[in-house]
Amino acid sequence: MKYTVKVIASSAYLLMFLLAGQVIVAQDRTVNDGIFTEAQVNAGEVVYDASCKTCHNMRFYRDTLKSWNNQPLIYLWETIMGTMPADNPGSLLLEEYTDVIAYILSENGFPAGDMKLDPDNGMDVIHILSP
Repeated sequence: MKYTVKVIASSAYLLMFLLAGQVIVAQDRTVNDGIFTEAQVNAGEVVYDASCKTCHNMRFYRDTLKSWNNQPLIYLWETIMGTMPADNPGSLLLEEYTDVIAYILSENGFPAGDMKLDPDNGMDVIHILSP
């Protein structure tokens, strides 16, 4: 009987520990948390120079990020994907839109990290901060 109680108690403790870990993993992050890689920044610069630079300078994005403050990054990504380039919205590859976002964030002072920015993996819990 004592052994059964210990097993149940140990199992309950382990389950609580695992659930607590899930809560920590699910917490919101911000663009200050190294949410894109330097490789994405470099690729994004190439796409930006070819598809965005003629209409938008970085001052435009500084103001844009201010207006999106505290919003999930996925919303900005979806908006850019659905409206840009203005002459052919949605014409870039999904990865190119993601890389451009990484470049814009980097140019506005947000740090690169080891995690690759991915719209299908957590971009909905990354919040934009005003630069």
